[in-house]
Amino acid sequence: MQNSLFKKGLALGIILLVTVVVPSNCNASGSPGSDTLYVGGVEPGNYSGIQNAIDDAPDGATVFVYNGTYYENIIVNKSITLVGENRDNAIINGRQKGDTIHITSENVILSGFTITNGSKENWFNAGIRLTASNVTIHGNNICNNMLGIFGKRVNNITIYDNRFINDSVTFSLYDNETKPVPFCEKYFIHNLYNNTVNGKKLYYFKYQNNIVVPGDAGQIIAVSCKNMIIRRINLTNADYGCILVNCVGCLLEYSNISSGDGMLWLIHSRNNKIQHNQISHNFEGICIDIGSTRNIIQYNTIANNQLLGIILEDGSNYNTIYKNNFIRNDLKYNWQACFSFCHFNKWRRNYWDGAKILPKAIFGSTMIGHISIPLVNFDLHPAIKPYKI
Repeated sequence: MQNSLFKKGLALGIILLVTVVVPSNCNASGSPGSDTLYVGGVEPGNYSGIQNAIDDAPDGATVFVYNGTYYENIIVNKSITLVGENRDNAIINGRQKGDTIHITSENVILSGFTITNGSKENWFNAGIRLTASNVTIHGNNICNNMLGIFGKRVNNITIYDNRFINDSVTFSLYDNETKPVPFCEKYFIHNLYNNTVNGKKLYYFKYQNNIVVPGDAGQIIAVSCKNMIIRRINLTNADYGCILVNCVGCLLEYSNISSGDGMLWLIHSRNNKIQHNQISHNFEGICIDIGSTRNIIQYNTIANNQLLGIILEDGSNYNTIYKNNFIRNDLKYNWQACFSFCHFNKWRRNYWDGAKILPKAIFGSTMIGHISIPLVNFDLHPAIKPYKI
């Protein structure tokens, strides 16, 4: 009898334990207090739009999105997890209207989507725009936006296991505001690993010295590195194929940076050498930016970039631009090069898209107080024919 009562009690205990440990299905309608809100699928009461579910979600909730194509421009302004059923079939299409996803809140996790078709009307529109720190983005396809992921003055961003197609990752101190802006290293210190750009590796280096970048790079971002060698690498269809931030003594040579929505970008970097490269069909060719000094840009062909072939900005002084070919850049205004808020740069013996006998004028400006003053630099002895590079 006692044994029988013991067995019945044990069975009842197991039933109660299972009831506690195995949760029932979450409320599909995402009612108040629910941990998970559902979008798409076939369950009655699921949301039809992702933004509607985010608007109703409390901080800490999960918004789960079933497979399908969602034509939306999403603002994530809460600390939530936004997850798609399958990265290849849960598609967020930005309809060429601004950013596809804009994350404005910290502690967001985004995974499991194809994110595409952000607007290309504004240079800084993106598939994923970040204006909040401490965000994790993993396991997504990010393709065919103006920029793939763009982070403005954010830190501690974790990006891993993403596939970028005709897109990549960009961090910046500014987007459309009037410069100059102060340099701050922390906005470039992040956690990036196991990402690919057009099937090749996205290499993100920080605080590395004396290394040679492998030849299978699809994009290179280097922060506070010294004496890095980048040689014979093909960086195409990335937004910014190569970004050097606070780097010293690095060498980039015999490489191809082309067909990007950005440019080769040096930020607060000095004593680097950029030579024997093909830099073409980008938004701009080269940007020497935010206090980048004493860099040498020589023996490059810089051609067919939508805007300028090269621009020097914001305290980027004492750089040398020597024996480069500038060909068919900025066809609208025919400005192959310009500068702003910088001084003492040397332009020597460059080829300027045609035989030049007279000195070539390079137009720019500086600031005196709050007034912009036009300035002109000169390449006194331009080349009469392009160099063989």
